Amino acid sequence: MNQLDEAFILLKEKIIDLELALSQSQQEIQLLKQAHQKEVADRKYVESELRTSQHMLQLVMDTLPEAIFWKDRNSVYLGCNRNFAEDAGVFSPQNIVGKTDYDLAWKKEEARFFQECDRRVILSNRPEVGIVEPQLQADGKQAWLETNKVPLHDLHGNVIGILGTYQDITERKQAEIALHELNQKLELQTLELTSALHQLQQSQLQLIQREKMSALGNLVAGVAHEINNPVGFLAGNLLPAQEYIRDLWELIDLYQVTFPSPGREIEEKSETIDLEYIREDLPNLLSSMEKGVERIRSISTSLRTFSRGDTESKVPFKIHEGLDSTLLILKHRLKANEHRPAIQVITEYDESLCINCFPGQLNQVFMNLLANAIDALEESSQGKSFQEIQCHPNCIKVLTELSSCQKFGVIRIQDNGVGMTQATQHKVFERLFTTKEVGKGTGLGLAIARQIIIEKHNGIIEINSALGEGSEFTIKIPLKTVY
Repeated sequence: MNQLDEAFILLKEKIIDLELALSQSQQEIQLLKQAHQKEVADRKYVESELRTSQHMLQLVMDTLPEAIFWKDRNSVYLGCNRNFAEDAGVFSPQNIVGKTDYDLAWKKEEARFFQECDRRVILSNRPEVGIVEPQLQADGKQAWLETNKVPLHDLHGNVIGILGTYQDITERKQAEIALHELNQKLELQTLELTSALHQLQQSQLQLIQREKMSALGNLVAGVAHEINNPVGFLAGNLLPAQEYIRDLWELIDLYQVTFPSPGREIEEKSETIDLEYIREDLPNLLSSMEKGVERIRSISTSLRTFSRGDTESKVPFKIHEGLDSTLLILKHRLKANEHRPAIQVITEYDESLCINCFPGQLNQVFMNLLANAIDALEESSQGKSFQEIQCHPNCIKVLTELSSCQKFGVIRIQDNGVGMTQATQHKVFERLFTTKEVGKGTGLGLAIARQIIIEKHNGIIEINSALGEGSEFTIKIPLKTVY
């Protein structure tokens, strides 16, 4: 065998090897084709399943009543449901991809607010829920939303974006706004009604005060007027009576000189009537009658002082005169009775103290305070014997003075009666409040007194009391009229 044959045999073997290799390659290619076809089929199936799953997910999200969206770390939208797409004006969820809040229907300040909120959630890696925020939607509706935003994480726990949902709470917000406005209106109406009620109560107090003072003033003025008539008659006849008596004495003296022996019958009569005693005592009797008339005149003057009507403006008034006239009217209650000795009254007046005021109204204040002081003393006397009270006499002290700053006239009315608790002191000036039994107190006296002092005279009325130690009312009235 020559070299050519050997080469031919070697070539044939190579060809056989190549054919074998080619056959194997064809088999492998066929397997690869089959694998590729299977992979393509599997991928198509997966893609079909994925599209079905995505469609189902989108269908679920579109069915939910909430609006749903998600963004990347730069607040660029990656997806949303149909509710959000309609609100944003992109009409289809696919159209939201790649947009930011500035590309949508909201106002610029709303878009800025949304992205600031996104930024907080991403940086803090913590959700924010229940965010109430406004939103101008694509249809022009200004809505109110309650939004929840949570961070989205990758497999390694890194924040890659946010997921957000919101509900339209416009109706609820509008209801809250309407309720707030209604509450404001109700509060305003309540204030107006309260003010009207207060004015009505003040008017009622003023009416009661005027009627009470009018009735008392008319009564006192009538009594004073009725006293004046007989007093005037007595005062007018005292001087002529003294002159007539003097003339009669002169006539008797003349008879005694002319007829030194008038006879036994006249002498006996003279001795019986004690003519010399009558001559000596009759001037004293007339003088006593004159003093009595002057006292009645003083009482009448005090009654007129108490019952004087107020003018439209304040007038100068000596406070002690009003206090004396009030004490005179209450004198019958100060006298001793079968249950207790007389109530002592101690007065310390600055008689130069003169205040511009409404005298009739101040007299009513004095009447209420002094009457209450007498009530307190009578209450403290209950259960005590006459002798016990004598050892510790019931006493009312009335003082007037000029304040240390010389801007106020000060009146103090103090008693050593039952006193008051702190709780009672806080309520004592309230309308209709009374500690007396039913039928014995109206609860208006001190409320009227407070109104007169504070509202009519721009003054101050205070109480200082301790249970079992008595009470002291202090009144301060500006010396100068304040308008």
